[in-house]
Amino acid sequence: MAVGGKLALAVLLGLCSAAGAASACQSRNAPVLDDSFKTADPGWGQPDNVAAFTANGLVLTPPVSGSGWRWNSNHSMARADLCVQVMNPARLPSPADQETVGDVGVWFWSADSQNFYTATISLDGSTSITRLVHGNWRTVIAPVPSPAVKTAPGAVNEIEIVTNGNTASFYVNGTKIEDFQGQAPANGGPPGIYGESGPTGTAWTFQRVRVF
Repeated sequence: MAVGGKLALAVLLGLCSAAGAASACQSRNAPVLDDSFKTADPGWGQPDNVAAFTANGLVLTPPVSGSGWRWNSNHSMARADLCVQVMNPARLPSPADQETVGDVGVWFWSADSQNFYTATISLDGSTSITRLVHGNWRTVIAPVPSPAVKTAPGAVNEIEIVTNGNTASFYVNGTKIEDFQGQAPANGGPPGIYGESGPTGTAWTFQRVRVF
């Protein structure tokens, strides 16, 4: 093959790769928040030992065998599309699941830090919706397998919740998982991110968070 042909092929492959990595967020209008955390929006608050703002994104490191979250107080989920990109850890145990790694996803419909919903994935390839009520966890949608979940080390998943009043739709990498109903607070509550750690600790890198 001629050099020019190789160059053309390289450009074509590059374009295909870029298309494959394109966002699958449902909304296409301009986001009211688009944060890659190089200069974090002040609504996330100050960094601490759970949430660090880095050049690669917001790194969430929940306590061992526990959970952690961060919300943005400058925005609301009353009628919104919260779409986040989160990278799996580069090294994973075997098996990699809710018990060994923990779940990761979005945090929404929150009245306060003891009353909120989460839409999450597990690296065993399952998805679920849960709710914390006065500090007690309740299952809204039990874990169900989905081929949309990317389980490989270092893979990036796009996790999304679209809300409208007390109804919402859950998407993973552009694939609809479920429509469901809940009890949203009057103002919708702020958008947030959520993650869990396994018994050896887990760090999740949220590369981008958008709210439409």
